Amino acid sequence: MAASGVLVFQDDVAADVRSEYLELLANGARDSDALKSMEREWKDSIADADDGPVFWLALAATQWEYGRLHPRAKSQALKIIDEGKDMARWTDAGLAKKRQAVLAQLKKKLLAPLPKKRTPRLQATLEPPSFSVVSPDQKAEATAWLISAESGRPKSQVYITMKVKRSKGGGSVFVGYCAHTDIKLKWLDSDTLRIIYPKEAEVEEQKPTNFFCGRTVAVRYRRVERRP
Repeated sequence: MAASGVLVFQDDVAADVRSEYLELLANGARDSDALKSMEREWKDSIADADDGPVFWLALAATQWEYGRLHPRAKSQALKIIDEGKDMARWTDAGLAKKRQAVLAQLKKKLLAPLPKKRTPRLQATLEPPSFSVVSPDQKAEATAWLISAESGRPKSQVYITMKVKRSKGGGSVFVGYCAHTDIKLKWLDSDTLRIIYPKEAEVEEQKPTNFFCGRTVAVRYRRVERRP
């Protein structure tokens, strides 16, 4: 568990609890079913001495915000606050008073009348920029896409997908610090893929083959000077 501050959602577990719960609501889950699903999926965390309190505090805070506070989540959160079950790590860090103030505000909110019930919007999933090249026999496909572009340093990956009878699968063969548009893919034949990438690119992964269900694709690499 990692926390960047004393606020309820300045915590990795709390943020994940909120995200997963809202996703369930956005997909049409009823309140009771959403709670059951959360308790089932998070049962190991709930049983944990550190993560358990965080789970209930985050869930109760999120449910109240959307006008859906369940009695069980409310009672669990209030019990945690009243009994100080969340305070050990904050005391050790010298932040006990600040965390207590945050929980006092949360308790006040949980005891207040609920706001109007509402449903979160389903967030659209944005596909990363990519391009694909299909093998001559149409039974394999190589895809290059942009993984990230932090601090102006793009990072891209090449993934091979194969179809063998009724099965479909594959794996990553190349990861390098360059734009996906700087990568060139070409099938030399149905079982051989050539990947061309910039000479200056830092390579994180470079596999010579990819195997799936008895089929092997060989990968040939070539570094080239990037044109201005």
